[in-house]
Amino acid sequence: MLNTDLNQASIAILYIATGRYTVFWQHFYESAEKNLLRSNKKHYFVFTDDAALLNKSNLSNVTYIQQEKLGWPYDTLMRFEIFLSQKDKLKEYDFVFFFNANTEIVKEVTSKEFLPEKQDENLIFALQPHSFHKRIDKFTYDRNPESTAYIDYNSGKFYFTGALNGGRCQDYLNMCETLNKNTKIDLENNVIALWHDESHLNKYALNREDIKILPAYFTRGETEYWKKSAKIMFSDKSHFRFGGHAYLRSETNEKITENDWLKTKSLHKKRYAFRLKQYIKSFLL
Repeated sequence: MLNTDLNQASIAILYIATGRYTVFWQHFYESAEKNLLRSNKKHYFVFTDDAALLNKSNLSNVTYIQQEKLGWPYDTLMRFEIFLSQKDKLKEYDFVFFFNANTEIVKEVTSKEFLPEKQDENLIFALQPHSFHKRIDKFTYDRNPESTAYIDYNSGKFYFTGALNGGRCQDYLNMCETLNKNTKIDLENNVIALWHDESHLNKYALNREDIKILPAYFTRGETEYWKKSAKIMFSDKSHFRFGGHAYLRSETNEKITENDWLKTKSLHKKRYAFRLKQYIKSFLL
């Protein structure tokens, strides 16, 4: 039975830290403990292959679960199956949320702004912080009709990030069941959705009216410093301090150098046109 007092609702947090992605875990945990739903009971379910974490037992609100590294893109594509391995334990909580490994909670997030206040809001999604301003036909939905994640060019209204999502426990588990099934149908047909779990998530959201959508500037990328009101930040996985995308995914053992990283960033410069488009669109959502 859902606790009707949102401040007293129990929260299950899903987090995947396999391979080199363990580098983010401590930052996420400390920031979430400091700023995320302070009045709520939170429990973290951390899926990892890190022996040091698996042997840890000093945190009473963290459960470490053995999870092998599946390799790219399966580490992200198969996340719904990974979550469902703990569905019986998750049913003990009022809400379930998934946070990407590179998430950091940079300002206080209250239950009032994060959890659904309306009875008909069952899921909570966040807009993709880098692309919510685009025209619908420019959204990177999966356009392959052979995929169960397919969305045609005349459909859709929002593009959601796969980095943060959640909802009332049973509704979230129902979503995981459906998307796990769809992912496996695709694999049986030798199809992988364009943006993996994110593509499947956007297809599931299509035309639904039970989603609480977090405000446009609620989240930001690390380099989007102008989004001063953002409460949740996604660290730049391409940054040399983490080794870069390919290194994190174990596609290479070579870390990106600071010089190479700076070259890619110089291409963006100030991006004033991008910022203006997002600013205008944020008032129209």
